[in-house]
Amino acid sequence: MKVGGIVKVAGITAGAAGAVAGAAYGAQRVLARRVRSRPDGDAAGALDAPIYIDRRLEAFDGGSLYVVENGEGPPIVLSHGVTNSIRTWVHQLETLPRAGFRTIAYDHRGHGQSELGSAGHSVENLGLDLKTVLEAYDLTGAVLVGHSMGGVAVQAFVTSFPDIAEKRVAGIVLLSTLATTPLGSHSTRTKRRIEQLTNRAPDMGWLWNSPNLGLLAARIGFGRDPQPSHVELVRQMLAACPPETRLDAPRALIGLDLTHDLPNVHLPTLVIVGTADVLTPPAQARLIARLVPDARLEIFPGGGHMLMLERTDEIDRLIIEFAREVAPRESAARVAR
Repeated sequence: MKVGGIVKVAGITAGAAGAVAGAAYGAQRVLARRVRSRPDGDAAGALDAPIYIDRRLEAFDGGSLYVVENGEGPPIVLSHGVTNSIRTWVHQLETLPRAGFRTIAYDHRGHGQSELGSAGHSVENLGLDLKTVLEAYDLTGAVLVGHSMGGVAVQAFVTSFPDIAEKRVAGIVLLSTLATTPLGSHSTRTKRRIEQLTNRAPDMGWLWNSPNLGLLAARIGFGRDPQPSHVELVRQMLAACPPETRLDAPRALIGLDLTHDLPNVHLPTLVIVGTADVLTPPAQARLIARLVPDARLEIFPGGGHMLMLERTDEIDRLIIEFAREVAPRESAARVAR
């Protein structure tokens, strides 16, 4: 198994980027111009950075978590993917509050405006950090929406802290995510060798800082006909991600295997994936939906990895309908319908 095959499912990585970088630069400039020439509609607003109520939480290991919120009502917590940031949810931080939900998003450790902490990146820490957010805001009846690595965080939390999840969580949405990676059930020695190999991988900051090459590499995360500003937003997030996080956060998912714990998840669960997602393929979504009791699976034909950007209206509708279905009775009456 090549290292690129392992890291691919964790996000937009050096393996995918290298394929783009191998083409002729002149051809890449032409292709980038073609992407930018497509009608952008209202998507250009994704490049703006609205200001919300924000707060910095102390993580368990001396790091910190940067959190923003908007709106009032039953809470929805948004957990972004690897090497991205809160800006992933630029549309949802507007649309979900308008539907009557208190919408909270946070930067994972080492991402965006959050600080890493001494314990570094790990699946365990993803769950612990989400626990920190829920307890700091004293949330109950929350819907957790996790994209890619953020979906791993949601799974890690609900499987590691089932009693807390039962008390505080009304349901979970697992968007373009995964429950296992290659070598998840293989020997510790084999996984250690893979970690050593990936540790030697060069930093790809030069690629993400290139307007043309970076745009084309970020395009891999999308399905059919993405809006140029959405692709550019992802390029900008990858360029802003600290080099150590670009390397270590995906490596933390090597050997991931939550499949043994998922049958013990007894929360309403919505699993969403696009058929053109090459980073967390539909097979992963089907596996999760099969393992979590009574989980519901929604598949978007032609959709890529960044569904919250490329299929905003449809994704928002699914999240809103799901959140209304699972909201505690006393909260449901307050939700705009």
